[in-house]
Amino acid sequence: VFALDGRTAVAVAGDFSFYRELSVGSVGPDVKQLETILNDNGYSISSVDSLFTEQTRSALARWQFDRGYSGSANESDETVTVSLSSNSAAYSVGRANTAAFVVTPSVPSGTGSTFRGAPATKPTLTVSASSNSVIEGDPVTFTVTSDISLLTDLTVALTIGGSAAGGDDIANDDDYEEILTNIVLPAGELTVSVTSVVFVDSVIEDEEDITFAIAQQFGDDTSYLSGAVKSVRVVIAANGSDLKPLLTVKASGEAIDEGSSVTFTVRTSVKSNRDIRFNVTLSGNAESDIDYLTPDSDVYTINAGNESVDIDIQIRRDDAVELDEDLIFTITGDVPPVGKNKRYYLGSNVKSTVVIQSGDLPELTLIGGSAIAEGRSGSFRIVSDAPVTEDTSVNYQVSGTATNGQDFRVLSGTVIMKAGSSSVTVLIDTINDDVVFLPSDMLVAQWPARIGKVEVDEGEFVLQGNVVLSLTEPEFTITMKVSPTDRAELVVGQGVSVDLKVGGQILPGVITELGDSATVGPGGEEQYEGTVSVTGAFDAVDGATVSIDVTLAEALQVLAVPVASVLRSADGDQVRVVNDQGTITRLNVTIGLIDGEWVEIKEGLLGDELIIVDIVSGSAAEAP
Repeated sequence: VFALDGRTAVAVAGDFSFYRELSVGSVGPDVKQLETILNDNGYSISSVDSLFTEQTRSALARWQFDRGYSGSANESDETVTVSLSSNSAAYSVGRANTAAFVVTPSVPSGTGSTFRGAPATKPTLTVSASSNSVIEGDPVTFTVTSDISLLTDLTVALTIGGSAAGGDDIANDDDYEEILTNIVLPAGELTVSVTSVVFVDSVIEDEEDITFAIAQQFGDDTSYLSGAVKSVRVVIAANGSDLKPLLTVKASGEAIDEGSSVTFTVRTSVKSNRDIRFNVTLSGNAESDIDYLTPDSDVYTINAGNESVDIDIQIRRDDAVELDEDLIFTITGDVPPVGKNKRYYLGSNVKSTVVIQSGDLPELTLIGGSAIAEGRSGSFRIVSDAPVTEDTSVNYQVSGTATNGQDFRVLSGTVIMKAGSSSVTVLIDTINDDVVFLPSDMLVAQWPARIGKVEVDEGEFVLQGNVVLSLTEPEFTITMKVSPTDRAELVVGQGVSVDLKVGGQILPGVITELGDSATVGPGGEEQYEGTVSVTGAFDAVDGATVSIDVTLAEALQVLAVPVASVLRSADGDQVRVVNDQGTITRLNVTIGLIDGEWVEIKEGLLGDELIIVDIVSGSAAEAP
């Protein structure tokens, strides 16, 4: 209907106008009316009542998003930082002890002044790659293309997959430079590209691939559409057939507590395109099945495509008072069948010793950190390097620019890690405080209604409490006032033509009422009143003037002359005709209907005569 401070006022059905800003915690009948309006328009609320809850805010956020509203303010990103605190009786804090989150706005920026109507055109996106096949060391460029340019930046969610791994470190088995899962198409541009270089590594590798795809969107408020080509695949050629795998072993730690587990990592110097099966022995003064659980087998496998395998040995807890014990893990050499090549070779370190000791505390680290849109959830995970033996209170601190309990739900600073577990997850539920309801967002009335009068001009400053516009009933009455002479010619049911002077609209109508008693007009004249019903809809303005034309009789395809050319007398009507020689002759005529400046000639003229018209002042009448 209109926009106030750049926020669209949407017409809604209700009982009274909103009069205050509403947010979580507001209570009153206006809250119930807001929830009723949202629920009736498909933004479901499980319990419609007088309390503004987070569910109310969520429904309002969807309603506002569909109508292009901006947030309550240009709020910048906020941060939440979580760090582990010590508990000297239960655990020690590891090096990775902090995680950071960024809380981003949840609603779109912009004026919000787009009126509800046809939905905005969504771009259709396609993807392409610079090459279908590459070798190690080559770059590959992926491009996202839109069929239309946009007025604002568009964030496109991507799905990066395939058998090849992306990252920034060859030592972490990464095959190519990491490609982020979001890419921004700048405003006014049709394409955006990202380039990744395939790493050169010492790995025996079969053919691998990278897939680059537009992520699927869910819900009714998607910001773009996927085109015919929404995914591409780039193949990395096979390589490394001349390399020999050298096996080494390393334990997860030099010492381990009873009741925990130790991981021996066996690593090959190069990845292989086939399984590497190798033999191991366990020795030392730690006793099998007493100090540790004996594994089911002494043959293990590094699966094809992997660079290592972890072998977990569970250390048993006992009540005995004993010295530290050694557990020795040794890789033994491969003895292939006659005529076969060795599957692996022994590297520089094929033996690893772990000391089993008592009394050490588990070390905790913290994993997490990401961007979280307001109203969404994130999490961080506290990980122990060994399962805790009893329920353990883990302390953490929360800091950053975001406010605990205001920008996100209250975090207590303590969480319990259950006995036997080695990790615990803590949720961060952000609060969508960008969503605010202003009383001008909804224009409440018993619709349909008609705008009677607009009290302000576009761009005018409006004080709080001032009237912007008035609404009246959708139906209005057209009253006509006629003289006694005209009244005698009118009857109920006659067709009329109504001309609204404001806006120049002309609509057909019918006389529905006629008064039989005369009234006195403002000038003392006698007049009669009547009512006209119009077919169609006027863009009406209260008090506007209309002209009403009534057709009393009709003649079509007739001969007509100006009224001023007819000489009226008691002997009859005549017109003067001039011939080619300039001689003037009077001809008797029979007249018919008279309409304005023209009169119908029924008899006396053929239609090709030149007639004389006396003009006293003004100008000659124009042909009808």
